Amino acid sequence: MNDKEKRQNWPGKRARLLNTAIVGGGKGCESILRMAEGTFLGRQGMHVVGVADPDPQAQGAVYARNMGVATVTTDYRELFAIPDLDLIVELTGLDEVRDEIERTRPRHVHLIDHFGARLFWELQQAEEAIDRQRTEMREQVEAERERIAQILDSIPDEILVVDKEMVVQDANSSFLRNNTLKIGQVRGCHCYDVDQAIRGECQVAVANCPFFTVMKDGEPQSLVRKHFDEHGRALYAVIVGAPLRDKEGEVVGMIEMIRDITQRIGLEKALADTEVRLQQLMELAPLATYVKNRSGQYMDVNPAACTMFGKEESEIIGKTDLELFPRLAAESMRQGDREAWQKSTAVSLDTEVDLGDRRAFLSTVKFPILDEQGDPTALCGLSKDITAQKEAEFALDQTREYLQNIMNNSPVIIVTTDLQGKIVSFNRGAEKSLGYEADDVIGKPASIFYQDPTKRDELLAMVVAGQEVRDYSYELLRKDGVPLPVSITLAQLQDSEGKMIGTVGMSKDISHRQALMGQVLQSERMAAVGRLASGVAHEINNPLAIIAEIAGYLNDLLTTGEPLPAEEFQQELMEGLPKILNHVKRGRTITRRLLNMGRKTEARIDHANVNASLDEILPFLEKEALLAEVKIHRDYQPELPKVAMEEMQMQEIFINLISNAIHALTKQKGGNIWLKTRQQDGKIIITVRDDGPGIDDEVRHRLFDPFVTTKPTGQGTGLGLSICYAIVKRYDGEIRVISKPGEGATFTVYLKVH
Repeated sequence: MNDKEKRQNWPGKRARLLNTAIVGGGKGCESILRMAEGTFLGRQGMHVVGVADPDPQAQGAVYARNMGVATVTTDYRELFAIPDLDLIVELTGLDEVRDEIERTRPRHVHLIDHFGARLFWELQQAEEAIDRQRTEMREQVEAERERIAQILDSIPDEILVVDKEMVVQDANSSFLRNNTLKIGQVRGCHCYDVDQAIRGECQVAVANCPFFTVMKDGEPQSLVRKHFDEHGRALYAVIVGAPLRDKEGEVVGMIEMIRDITQRIGLEKALADTEVRLQQLMELAPLATYVKNRSGQYMDVNPAACTMFGKEESEIIGKTDLELFPRLAAESMRQGDREAWQKSTAVSLDTEVDLGDRRAFLSTVKFPILDEQGDPTALCGLSKDITAQKEAEFALDQTREYLQNIMNNSPVIIVTTDLQGKIVSFNRGAEKSLGYEADDVIGKPASIFYQDPTKRDELLAMVVAGQEVRDYSYELLRKDGVPLPVSITLAQLQDSEGKMIGTVGMSKDISHRQALMGQVLQSERMAAVGRLASGVAHEINNPLAIIAEIAGYLNDLLTTGEPLPAEEFQQELMEGLPKILNHVKRGRTITRRLLNMGRKTEARIDHANVNASLDEILPFLEKEALLAEVKIHRDYQPELPKVAMEEMQMQEIFINLISNAIHALTKQKGGNIWLKTRQQDGKIIITVRDDGPGIDDEVRHRLFDPFVTTKPTGQGTGLGLSICYAIVKRYDGEIRVISKPGEGATFTVYLKVH
């Protein structure tokens, strides 16, 4: 299958294949290459573009060259140069190789080590087992359909199949022959419009038709109908109606069987009904059904039993298990016979049987057939081949054990709960991080780990509503009462039908990360203070100039010319001194703002005014904007409610966004910045939009990652927007960006209303 065909056959039709390189050219490499060629990884869109192994004659490397892999090398570093490489699969089994690849790989290339690669093999084995089971089931269904059609045509009785509107869907050959009809004359007609010689003219009445009762009760119905032919002779017909069900078990029609019982009325009629039912049971039963006499000889077997034994009916009838199977298999087949004979009761058992060409697991029920006196005269057995089920259960147990090992050995806190919020499982990572033993907490509510139990209820309500809880920052309580900063991801735990049966939560200890982020945040804050230095100087120089002018004027009044009269001089002081004090206060305010901005703060829930916070920082930025010929426009919704956020951290977000916009506009020698605030759906929305050069798609998708910047080398750390993102997420907010090259950029911040 070429690349184009893989893309057409791949579910979802991804834009391109998953370009994959393999490090380690041994047997595992060959296995993955075969999976990529086949249906398993091929369906997933995996395309192997390179293989590396120090031994060029390694089994996988040779296979890769034979199948035409573009790059087969002895140095895995050459794989990094492959264009559009998406994934590296490490199969060497060496931790040092894995660590070196992790350290040196391009950051856009993902890595699956030898532990994760094992999952490919496990999944392939499971899928192959499922495919085999599906194939066997399809073959059984097709064989059963063909057998049923043959049975219908071989039955001498007339059979009609009608839908719930009483329209004929099919008829067997006996019906067509007896009534001198062709199937085209019958199919599509209402059953009461079709002439039937044996049952006579149809009378659509409850007492004369089994259809209504079958459709209502979903149970087989039969009746004996008497009518007169053209010569006036009385004829008797037995009419049997059985429900026709779809795969969901809903009744969608009826199968009607008509038999002439004119010559066998009375006891013969009752006997015939019994034989019909028994014959239907034997012929149509999907289970292997057989009857043995007291000597253990098979008296009757149905087609399903012949299929299971791998023998024709003529090879089975009249023989015992010892004559049909090897001794050990015969002993297995005879298990339960003696108990059923002696106790005259049903016996259920599961056995593993060697059927010659294969080993099979059989689930069997054996029961005696009693005569009129209640004595057993024969033994009936019903056997179901559950080999595929057992194999699937074994594979499932292995997968479950494998996943359990992963969970137990993960350092991440993993806790599952039931629908009542009680803890069901508590892994070793949780024991180590929270200080509890699993036995101490299983069965208890998960809210015991929360400082505020209502927060657990809030997160749970989001999960139940289908919302995503991912990387939510919170502090869980350890057993010793010490708070543990974690990043929580919470999701629904569902059964095979997609029904929620509980929750699974994964929490990562982020105390070390928070400490590092605090250091980075403080460094970036000090950098921001430095960027604002010129604006601050301008803001302080203005009041100082006014103070100097007023003080100089008052000094001139005292030292030059004739002294003013006391009343006039007092009036000048009363007018000048308040102005001096006012501008001293203004300078003190500017200094306090600058100190607060540089001071290290902890994240706390505060109540901040968005419009006032914007107005407070804009004077620091206006001189830089003026020098860059940038005009800042304000569009504030008045009387906005406060947001649940620490004011200094919110201002840090605004400084970063506005400074970035000014820098972008500086490149094109001026432009406009629009600041807009509004309230919508319980949130305050702040928009910072510019008409600058815009952002490339490649950069825009990674814009909030650390060390990503659009500024020239040496002019930006690439941390500003990542810090903005971290601050917004810390307060359950959201930040988005819309931009195209040449069309400016729009940053939108969503914050919770207090």
